[in-house]
Amino acid sequence: MSKFQWSSVPRRGLVWGALGLLVFALLAWKLGVDYVAARQAESGGKEPFSVTGFRSANFGDDETAVRAAIAKDFNLEGDAVRVVESPLEKTGLLAVRVRDVIPDSGDAEIVYILGYKSKQLIQVNIVWGTRITPGIQPARIGATATTLGNYFAAQGFVPTSVTINEKLPTGAVRVFAGEDTQGRKVDLLYQEALLKPKPDADKPDADKPQAGKAEKTGKPAEKKAAAAPAASAEPAQKLVALRLSYIKDVVEPDIYKIEKGQF
Repeated sequence: MSKFQWSSVPRRGLVWGALGLLVFALLAWKLGVDYVAARQAESGGKEPFSVTGFRSANFGDDETAVRAAIAKDFNLEGDAVRVVESPLEKTGLLAVRVRDVIPDSGDAEIVYILGYKSKQLIQVNIVWGTRITPGIQPARIGATATTLGNYFAAQGFVPTSVTINEKLPTGAVRVFAGEDTQGRKVDLLYQEALLKPKPDADKPDADKPQAGKAEKTGKPAEKKAAAAPAASAEPAQKLVALRLSYIKDVVEPDIYKIEKGQF
């Protein structure tokens, strides 16, 4: 079989072939540029932000992969990872306590949620607050909320999905919420409340003469000249909580639901 000789190809064919390759390359480049531009337009001109999970744990990971991510990110394994099940949603939960996920933010509880059917990672919640660290100064939690809110506000979420500092009917504040181009969501929620101490039950004053009775002197009971000073009330305690959630699917989460027609 004779070898192919380029010299046997007409020069005009070579030229048109080269032009065809050049046009194809330019078209591919143009499509790539248009795709990037379209994604940036969806993200308000910023580099698109992808919500894929939290640190080394990615949506779709099974329990083994999530445990490996926890060990890699926080050097925690074995009994340090608590395993429970949500009684309502029937999802599996892997929970750990971590200090200073953000510098000087105190302890946080990180909960990795595995889907009811898939048994794969569908959500991660990170929670700070007085429930996690009793006695922590609310200002530290507020500072963490501000730091996270500013960070996410600067990222390329779909503009129409973004909410900043929204006051909710419950009194909580949605510091930030936003979705990426795949509909995966970040939700940052801050809440505080005052816990007032319960007053002591009314007790009879042993030193106060009872109405209609005479004191030992035989004289009618008289009002004391000055009432005893009231006991100092305990100050109300401020409870604060900050929850950061990474959510794979807001519309159809993989949780237990009673199917239509079952009952």
